[in-house]
Amino acid sequence: MMASALIGKPVSHSIGQYIYNRLFDVYNIDSIYLSIDIDENNIKKFIEYSRRNFIGFNVTAPYKEVIMKYLNDIDLTAKNIGSVNLVKNLYGKLYGYNSDYNGFLFLLKNNNVDLNGKNVLILGTGGIAKTIIYAIKNNYNSSITAATRNINNKKLGIKTIKYDDINGYDVVINCTPVGTDPDVNMPLNESKINDNITGIDVIYNPLETEFLRAVKNKNGIAVNGSDLFIGQGIETLKKLYSIDIRYDEFKAFFMKKINNAIHFK
Repeated sequence: MMASALIGKPVSHSIGQYIYNRLFDVYNIDSIYLSIDIDENNIKKFIEYSRRNFIGFNVTAPYKEVIMKYLNDIDLTAKNIGSVNLVKNLYGKLYGYNSDYNGFLFLLKNNNVDLNGKNVLILGTGGIAKTIIYAIKNNYNSSITAATRNINNKKLGIKTIKYDDINGYDVVINCTPVGTDPDVNMPLNESKINDNITGIDVIYNPLETEFLRAVKNKNGIAVNGSDLFIGQGIETLKKLYSIDIRYDEFKAFFMKKINNAIHFK
């Protein structure tokens, strides 16, 4: 039997293991997908174990950057972003990728969101924010600004502003965890959300966050993070198992789990 996994801290509530294992049943793949909550000081031991026992694994917070120093090689996209969330094992050598990059582009395409010529505001400066900024830079002609509490953050390579200075954006993308169940807060004050914007939230639990609800209340277009998750999942299965999963198949298991889960990632 083959094995793959998600590592991070925490990951016990992940829905990935439910979806991937159901898909393995559908496609008659002799494999199991696990969720492994791991302390940082055990990552090196896990890496050595994974070389012998896993065909690959996904990586989530807080290890998307930490994991890079343990890999044999890193895909150029992931290297440029500075974040790896997918590792493939080829004969004991580990190769890093960023499938969130594919997932975000999939989300835009699947929801008919065109960022060309738009003023885009990114909320947050973490790993997913860096991925999304890189994806926009390399695929769209957009003006990008990041709202952050630390306006001296130069790593993003774009203009940064304080949350109080937000005004005049066509698209606002929430890349913070604020709004994830059970935290139903807003990543910014509703008064800062303009009418008729496109609001994108990387969160998919709940499917409609308070941020997206506020966007809809102001006649905007609201897009949740489900297609980002599904898109990166399809890319994960393609990279690790060389199978092309249909969107509707993946989403059916996603929706079944989300409709029955209380807490998950």
